[in-house]
Amino acid sequence: MKKFFLLLPLLFPLLFVYLFKGQQAGVNVLIFNVILIVILVWSGRLQRTNRLQLLLAAGAMVSSMAVLLYGSVMAMAGNVFSLILLTGLLASTETRLLVNGFAASAFAAVSAPFNYLLSLNAYTGERAGGRKLMRFVLIFLIPVIILMVFISIYASASPYFNKLAGGLLEHLADFMTYLSEFIDPSAFWLFVAGLLIIVAFLFGGAWKMLVFFNEGEGMNLIRKKKSFSGRFTTLRYEYRSGVVLLIMLNLVLAVMNVLDIWNVWLFFEWNGDYLKQFVHEGTWMLIFSILISIAIVLYYFRANLNFYPKRKLLLNLAVLWLAQNALLVISVGIRNMWYIHHFNLAYKRIGVYAFLMLTLFGIVTVFFKIRQRKTHQYLFHYNGLAAYTILICLGLFNWDKLIATYNVNHATKAFFHPEFMIRLNSTSLPELEASLKDLDKIQVEQTAKFEFYRNYMPLDDYRERVGERINDFKLGYPQMSWQGWNLAEYQAYRELIRPKPAE
Repeated sequence: MKKFFLLLPLLFPLLFVYLFKGQQAGVNVLIFNVILIVILVWSGRLQRTNRLQLLLAAGAMVSSMAVLLYGSVMAMAGNVFSLILLTGLLASTETRLLVNGFAASAFAAVSAPFNYLLSLNAYTGERAGGRKLMRFVLIFLIPVIILMVFISIYASASPYFNKLAGGLLEHLADFMTYLSEFIDPSAFWLFVAGLLIIVAFLFGGAWKMLVFFNEGEGMNLIRKKKSFSGRFTTLRYEYRSGVVLLIMLNLVLAVMNVLDIWNVWLFFEWNGDYLKQFVHEGTWMLIFSILISIAIVLYYFRANLNFYPKRKLLLNLAVLWLAQNALLVISVGIRNMWYIHHFNLAYKRIGVYAFLMLTLFGIVTVFFKIRQRKTHQYLFHYNGLAAYTILICLGLFNWDKLIATYNVNHATKAFFHPEFMIRLNSTSLPELEASLKDLDKIQVEQTAKFEFYRNYMPLDDYRERVGERINDFKLGYPQMSWQGWNLAEYQAYRELIRPKPAE
């Protein structure tokens, strides 16, 4: 069993190459994740009592199934982030903050090859042939490889060093060209990637000092008493400063919210321009102000002011400040809603709603932090989980198809952006094909509604580009291997080749 376990990192990359060489994301991602999770469970690396490890393993499986369904970039992003974090938490089992999983993953990736070689050395130490091989690898081969890497770096940085080294870069290039006649470079690098991935999962080590945030303080805030220094404490002055500041900020934000409720919620009127200042600049400035607002509250409730006997007024002002910022989040969401109403759907407009959901959740956790005297670790823990959950949930939808459907259905009512539409992925091609039937009507409505529409791609060019994409997809899809199969593209292909009813 131990021998097979040590040979596994050499067998797994072959499967990795078979699944992904020259393939797009599809069923291969699901197979890869299933096999990887089975290996982790079988090896005992995945602990069934570790909730975060189980959460990330579940997230990896859910996102890989979403890749099978849609083959989307968002689903792949959820899967990649799940596996990166899982690598770190498998190596550092005591980590409780997801954000620290990134640092743990980086160290696991660096330490894993050395740990694997040490394990091989320990296993083969009792065998004469194995002992000689490992001695050659550890004492000679690895140092030579590292030396060659640094010589190549120095040679590429300095022509003088390269000349002194005898044109090393040219010789290496010739050598790689010679090897490429016998070994496929893409297969070779995929093999290396697969080897590094499985080694990181199985042999990654931990370094407790490598963290973004300290996890030792726990979830509940503890009062830290200080010895008397011979002068009055500044706690009361900090309290008064917070009261004065929050009173002024609440008044200013109240004016802002009243104006938004009147002008954005109730009586918004579009004047026909780009809505650039209203949404592009205004939205992100408001989000930035909300983040600063949260930072101000966290500053005043960072330490012993949480235990100040007369903190009730400051607490109530902070709660009012957070509530007003939550109202501002809703206002930003309504701004984005108006933008979509007049300018249709796009990735960033969907992303704004995802970010607003996370911001609103953050405001709620800050409220509980100051109300129940929680630590910053409490915030990082639950907001990290919320961010990860939102990322996985975003991958559960085929956004390209949804965007195409919505924009085509509203093409005569809202801005139809041809350059953006033709960049949507292949699963949206049936919707793009449907838009061609009403292109003349769309042209009339767009030029009448938007004075600046003449600055965009002519819809005749759009018709031609969509036709080219559809023809290329019809020809290319049957040539695709099973590894890159996903349901959404299959459905799109079947819909495109289906005989159209006579008009």
